[in-house]
Amino acid sequence: MSGRQDPQLVRLQLWLLAGWTVLILSASLYPFDWDLERLRTELAQGLPRLLQWRAASQRDMLVNLLLYVPFGLVAAMTLADRRSRLQRLVAPVLAAAALSFGVELAQHALPPRDPSLADWVFNIISAALGTVLALAYQALPVRPLSARLQRLQIGPALGLLIALWLVSHLAPFVPRLRPGRITAAIDYSLSIPLSPSRLLAYFACYVILGALVRTLMRRDSFWPWFIALLGLSLGARLLFVGQHLTLDECGGLLLALPVLLLGRSQGVKTGQTGLFIAAGCGFIAAALTPVTPAPAELAPTWVPFADLTGEIVDPGALPLLERLFLGIGLAWLASTSRTGSFPPLLLALLVAVGCEFLQQWVPGRVPDPSDFAALLIGAALVQAAPRLDLRTGRL
Repeated sequence: MSGRQDPQLVRLQLWLLAGWTVLILSASLYPFDWDLERLRTELAQGLPRLLQWRAASQRDMLVNLLLYVPFGLVAAMTLADRRSRLQRLVAPVLAAAALSFGVELAQHALPPRDPSLADWVFNIISAALGTVLALAYQALPVRPLSARLQRLQIGPALGLLIALWLVSHLAPFVPRLRPGRITAAIDYSLSIPLSPSRLLAYFACYVILGALVRTLMRRDSFWPWFIALLGLSLGARLLFVGQHLTLDECGGLLLALPVLLLGRSQGVKTGQTGLFIAAGCGFIAAALTPVTPAPAELAPTWVPFADLTGEIVDPGALPLLERLFLGIGLAWLASTSRTGSFPPLLLALLVAVGCEFLQQWVPGRVPDPSDFAALLIGAALVQAAPRLDLRTGRL
């Protein structure tokens, strides 16, 4: 990388840095069971647990040595061309030290967490490793990210879709590092019975994911980035607590690959239209596929996002975050396809309403307006909200 950095890349790096900071806070403060009285007691005693050096387990040491590497790397790259080499080395480490100290202090209020001086030191070393990697990367004659990007105007829907996909596969951002737990997660994932409804819904999700990568990346960079994203997504299902890699998702991915291959051979608008039709068909088929009948005493409910309120949800539907990704993604994909004589976004909304209505007669399905609400959110984002131009940083 030679010359000054592009302003749009600096802003993109700042967003990545903010996003990774949120992930650090989530992973370090999970399960968020706060006890402020416990914190006040620890402060009154002078924080003895934090000031005492205790040898960390191999697992904790590995986590703390890896967690802040991306933080240091992205922070150092963001400061390139605006600070001296020494400042780019020191400033991210100081910021990581302050962040880590705040996390260790907050952990005093979380009974399941154990603050440690060793963790704080390992976090500082981790951030320092990231800054060294950033300086080494910037010294290499590599092709910058801006040369691979298809576009640098990211609308709210596009940005939210990227975040939803990553969060749905990583949350709650607590890794499984013991081989036994990973093996148990694999065994549990294989024991989950195949659901045709969810398989078809994941097919639609992966079609939308391919359309996202197709929109963001240049043609010659599509498959490397798409495959890398698949590896991250599927691997995260096994490596993070609360995640499971089901046969439904694997089957949906395999069904989506031929569609994406066909879409790559077509022009932008034509390809997006084909992907919209494929995702829409997957959405309809997933909504109208029978599932194992629910108990007779469970009456249908029409509470929006029922799984957030503890109400009964459709047993054939995807988890909430994936449902949001599917609904908003379908609305975004409709807005980027050929309009024709009938607006595709209106068609998608009518299809969602029709599917929910027909689910009253589909065995085992429980109609609720979650999918329709997700589409409405997507419609509002793609049509009412302005785009964020990363070149200028303005809306």
